[in-house]
Amino acid sequence: MIKVVIVDDEPKLRQGLRTLIPWESLGFTVIATAGNGKEALKIIEEESPEVVLADIRMPVMDGLQLIQHLRTAGKHLHVIILSGYADFEYAKQAIKYGVAGYLLKPVNISEMSASLKLVREQIEKESLSNEGRQTEVVNRDLYLQSLLVPQEKTGDPAKLRSKTKQADLLWGSYEVAVIYPRVSDAERSEELNRLSVGLKQGIEGRSRGIVTFISPYVILLLNVPLHGRQRRDNLYGEIRSIAGDTRFAAATGGAVTEPEHISSSYLKAQEAVKQAFFSTKDSLLEPDISYLSSPVLSRLPDDNYEERIEDLIFRLYYCLDAGNKTMVLQLLNEAAAFFLKQGQDEKSVKQSFFFLSNAIIHKLAAASRIELKETETVSRFLNGIYQHDHLQDLLEEIHCFLSEFAEDFEPKGKDQEIKKMLDFIQRHYGEDIRLSSLAGLLNYSTPYLGQLFRNVTGEYFNTYLDKVRIQKAKELLGQGMKVYEVAEHVGYTNVNYFHSKFKKYEGRSPSDYKNP
Repeated sequence: MIKVVIVDDEPKLRQGLRTLIPWESLGFTVIATAGNGKEALKIIEEESPEVVLADIRMPVMDGLQLIQHLRTAGKHLHVIILSGYADFEYAKQAIKYGVAGYLLKPVNISEMSASLKLVREQIEKESLSNEGRQTEVVNRDLYLQSLLVPQEKTGDPAKLRSKTKQADLLWGSYEVAVIYPRVSDAERSEELNRLSVGLKQGIEGRSRGIVTFISPYVILLLNVPLHGRQRRDNLYGEIRSIAGDTRFAAATGGAVTEPEHISSSYLKAQEAVKQAFFSTKDSLLEPDISYLSSPVLSRLPDDNYEERIEDLIFRLYYCLDAGNKTMVLQLLNEAAAFFLKQGQDEKSVKQSFFFLSNAIIHKLAAASRIELKETETVSRFLNGIYQHDHLQDLLEEIHCFLSEFAEDFEPKGKDQEIKKMLDFIQRHYGEDIRLSSLAGLLNYSTPYLGQLFRNVTGEYFNTYLDKVRIQKAKELLGQGMKVYEVAEHVGYTNVNYFHSKFKKYEGRSPSDYKNP
């Protein structure tokens, strides 16, 4: 049944039209009535009728104003005007808006029935026409998808060209662009449809190609290759405008000249868009370009993976502890280069940085020197690693977060740096501390830092370190620890060497000190 809304300010006329006209036998059903145009607009918005029967003269909003509102809103309903003799000029104005016709009051049932039959025929004709156009679009869309993802080997080229011509896709050249919305699986279907509808006007409406989608991508088949940076930037800006707040990656697959090669352009576009994480931001990615190359890669040794990770954690931790934020960023870039050299994809790289960051945070917390941030903050940071669209953004975020742990230990002149070294020794005396390593962390030459250390402390670096270790050893021996355990705990891997050092500074052996 075709839905009708009756709009008239006279209640009796509304009731009469509703009961006297044989609506159902004519293929119509009255779904609502309204006393003026304003009431009618609300009903039309909610019920979506196909036909409006409206009086010209009404309070609040008359019939002419109602028609104007409907046309402005893009609602192409079939409107039949009811008019008194004195309203003829109004009726002529309404007809300019494309009304289905007008009837004079009092309404003649036969004339009304005849007008309704004409309206029904027009609606049925439009429906058949729309179905035909929709079938044509669907068939064209299905054929395009068969070109993008062929299910079998291409047959006779002549037949393929004939089919392509029938689908109105026989062009001089083709290039595929794919758009990957970064949304959840639950949102993907709706977002693909929204983007494709939004892009149709600019692509299909201006005869630049066709828009379709095959999850997880919106696909543009362009009839003009995107040669030149300006064209690529223009298309990216167009996609950005339609996407709005939706994060996305987009890439093209290169130009081809034959329909059977469209699938090749599509495959290359997919390969390129998968490298978006490693690419530059805000650009339409190109095919056959490696975004993974790095000058650091060739200089990295082929260490065991676990050993390499432990080394990165070790160096990052000490850089943070020494307050060298610049070196932290360099080491994060080195870590990224190492992960890429291992052939890791976007997901694996994010997992590796999650592990690396988590290990460093816990190592810093265990040292009890830098207050661990609230658990919620740390969790938000770690989980946020998986939300980054670009590697460089991820590295900067990790650098910023980890550097906050050392912000209270910024170098404040040479004396402050020596104090930091002394504090560092007190906390790490049991590890393999070397002057050359600290010099690298503080950006000094080893001889210069050694001289600076001696000027402030009056001791050579190694002598000072030995004295700290022996003092700690005395404390541990007093607690009943065995000599070889103490040696290892304070940083001496060779027990005999520990004996000689202890006797040098204390004048007796560790055993004699323990058992006087």
